[in-house]
Parts: sequence; structure tokens; C-alpha cells
Amino acid sequence: MSAPLAQEPATEVDARPRTDAPQPVEEVVVRGRRLDEIEFDLQAYVLEFLDTVTAPARSGGYARWHQRVCIGVHNLENTAAQYIADRVSSLALEVGLEPGEPGCRPDVNIVFTVDAREMASRLVESQPEAFRPAGGHAGMDLGLAALDEFVETERAVRWWHVALPVDARTGAAAIELPQTKASCGAPHCPPQIAVAGPSRIHSGIRDVLQSVIIIVDTTKLAGTTWQQLGDYLAVVSLAQINPKTDPSAFDSILNLFTNPAAYSGLTDWDLSFIHALYTLDQERAPWAQRSDLASRIARRERAAAN
Repeated sequence: MSAPLAQEPATEVDARPRTDAPQPVEEVVVRGRRLDEIEFDLQAYVLEFLDTVTAPARSGGYARWHQRVCIGVHNLENTAAQYIADRVSSLALEVGLEPGEPGCRPDVNIVFTVDAREMASRLVESQPEAFRPAGGHAGMDLGLAALDEFVETERAVRWWHVALPVDARTGAAAIELPQTKASCGAPHCPPQIAVAGPSRIHSGIRDVLQSVIIIVDTTKLAGTTWQQLGDYLAVVSLAQINPKTDPSAFDSILNLFTNPAAYSGLTDWDLSFIHALYTLDQERAPWAQRSDLASRIARRERAAAN
């Protein structure tokens, strides 16, 4: 469902080295929080993290990429663009995804620009189907208010996720889409989902990320490195992160733009979260997914501490 993204004129992006732009680093340093630094129950701490940082689009079901993901980086000098794509793809590979080959159609489009608000406004106006492919009626995104925030925000990085509930066995859409109506020739064409052993916990439906659009404001990257930025973008590319989150209570690369000196890259906590997300039983009901995800993160943290 990724749509082609409008390209800025090449003259708008200065490919020369900049003192306020991210600088490449080679060493990978993972910073983590010791369990004894957490003052209360780990499970409660993890649940607080999920409620603060994540933003599932459809009634709490956590979406993720399925099998593969292709990363596209736009309006950046080739070497830097490849570095960013490689950092995101590296985390994708680590959690079991197959990164797309060169030339693949991007599922994640990362756009660098000197005027992020103008770029966001232009894309939303010219390609509304890329942001709300079902017209907002199917719960595939965070809604119109969030889309307005995507355009108006002053953050250095803004993002927009589109997710789709699908049949867990066939991958077919589990909701009625506009193109489905057009092809079936009827006013309503509800999908038929065959569920083996349905229960209050298992629905036979999972949520799959369909597209992610990320816009990076190159005028607001002072004090960051390419490694930091690449890892930050990797997290928001692979998980539905709340665009308005305040993750300061947690040891995460998501704090990059409020405390860049504290994070050289992905933390142990970030890795626990992403790995847990990509092993989660997505067929569970949203409330059960939340509990399962929290338990998986807590187990990984305890194992790392021993």
C-alpha cells in the first residue's frame, strides 16, 4: 500500500558536510538500565512503558511487519541514505524480517527535508490515500486529529503508520476496503474469516503494518549522530510509537532529541521491546496482547540481568 512520495528539488538538500547535521560513528554502544534501578514491580513498569510509548491504531492490537520490509530514504546524499537504510534494515533482520533488496518498492519511506511542515502538508494534500487508505472508516490509522498533528508538529522527526487487520491464516484483509466494494459490485462486501477454535482470547486476526511515512527535519538535528538517528528511525519504522509520547521515564533511544548525549544508539530496553513485539501472539485479543507483550519484555530484561 506504499504510495510514491513526492521528491523535493535536489537543490533544497545540501549534501555537503554540515556541523549541525548528524555525523557518522562506527562503534555500537548499547546502554541499558539495571533491574535494581527500577524502584517498583518490573511488570508494572513495562505496562507503563507500553501505555506511554505505543499507539496501536485499532482498539489496542499491536501491528508489526510480516516477513519482509523495504526501507526507502529520500532527499539525502547516497552514502548517508544507505547508512540510514542499513541501520533500519539491521534491526529488521535481527527480529526475523527479510529486508528488501535494492530497488524494492519501499514500505517505509523516510524523507529528509529542510521544511518538514511544508513537506508533510504537501504529501497529505496530494496523496490522501497514502495516509488514510480506507477513508478513516476502518481504524487503520490514528485519525484526522493525529493527521493534523503530523502536519503541524515542530518535532525533528514526525511519522505516520498505516496498519491493516488481516486473516491470520491467509493474510486477506479482515475489514471491508474501498477497493473490495468496487470489485464485488455490491454496497457491502464484508470479508469472510474462517477461525479455527475461536475463543474470547484468540480471534484469528492479526494486525499488519502496511506503510510508514517518516519526515526528518534536517534543520533540527544538531548534536546527533548518524548512528543515533538511524537507530531512532529504526524503532519508529518497526513499531507503532505514539508521536506525542514523553519517554523520559524510560531508558530508550526515543529520548534522543531531549537528551542526545545520553544515548549512543539502541538501548537494551529498546531491543527488549522490539524483540518482544516481533514474537508476540498477534491473534490474541488486544487486552491479552498487552499483557503478553509486557511479560515478554520483562522476561528478556530479567534474563539479561542474570
